[in-house]
Amino acid sequence: MGSKFIAALKCFIKCPSETMRLMLSLNPPYDSQAVEAVKAYCPGIDVESVGFYAGLFLAIVFLAFCVLAYILSLLYGMSGI
Repeated sequence: MGSKFIAALKCFIKCPSETMRLMLSLNPPYDSQAVEAVKAYCPGIDVESVGFYAGLFLAIVFLAFCVLAYILSLLYGMSGI
């Protein structure tokens, strides 16, 4: 799983718009332009798993920002300003 996740993350960094288009298309007949662009930028990657792992990465980033916002709100509340 680790190598697929890292490969999907690298592909997401190289072409985020096409990866997002793959992630948002839920049915297997994916957008052909997005599939071709991902294959061109990231040869040898499993196109079907790119959307899943990119979505997982974005969910982890969102969760990290939520935790950071909660911690900052606690610290701000403790300061008494």
